[in-house]
Amino acid sequence: MRILLLLLSLCTLTIFSKAQDHKGTIQGVVIDSTTSKPITYATVSVYKAMDTTLLSYKLSDEKGEFRIPLLPVSLRLRVVITFTGYTVYRKEFTINSDRLQVDLGRIMMNTSALSLNEIVVHAERPPITVRKDTVEFNAASFKTLPDALVEDLLRKLPGVNVDKDGNILVNGRRVSTIYVDGKEFFGGDVRIASKNLPANIIDKVQAMNDPEALRANPLMPEADIPQVINLKLKPGIKKGMFGKIYAGGGIKDKGEAGAMLNLFRDTTQNQLIGLWQQS
Repeated sequence: MRILLLLLSLCTLTIFSKAQDHKGTIQGVVIDSTTSKPITYATVSVYKAMDTTLLSYKLSDEKGEFRIPLLPVSLRLRVVITFTGYTVYRKEFTINSDRLQVDLGRIMMNTSALSLNEIVVHAERPPITVRKDTVEFNAASFKTLPDALVEDLLRKLPGVNVDKDGNILVNGRRVSTIYVDGKEFFGGDVRIASKNLPANIIDKVQAMNDPEALRANPLMPEADIPQVINLKLKPGIKKGMFGKIYAGGGIKDKGEAGAMLNLFRDTTQNQLIGLWQQS
């Protein structure tokens, strides 16, 4: 009897565990309602409907198709599809355990009747927006620790790689310069910017082709065009200052100390970096 009860308990736990492991998938095709052509690089984001927590996102491919797996079951979700020049598409849905795949079919996107410079929806900002040759990442969609640096934020962005030496690649192409609000930060040195600026002051990260390289060689193959990154600061940071101070010591009178101070006021940026080492 005890053995039978034990076996029944194990079977129940196994079934419950498998039910818990169930994940769902959503898919569809994004189409221009006027031309019936697929929309490439539309941002498809899935949120929890109750608190707009971002769960996952994808960009539609060259056929306008998207597929987002590993979504929770029996939870009210909201899909939001955005593309520049089109009205935002929103739809709520629930994935059931007996139907793990939700097919939205052909999603007809209507062109926006209004021409606006920028629309900011704080509850559902798309994590990625593609505008011609510029890929824009919404920094708030990629969680980092409170003391994280820009380098830590960049490592979380899809398609962006930072190696152990601080070199940055975007989709396999080298980043030559980093700008802060459109201006070079310490001559554009990517390491100084990525290793010193705190991540929590960044609103958006924009990656694009290097215009200087294209001016020098307009016929450069696309795969060889270096990238530049522009860090757009949060509005409150543009008038104020921030920085950091650090120090450390070791054996045999070894030690180092440093400080960095950044001052921003409207279009004026001033940076001061000091370093002391003893070995």
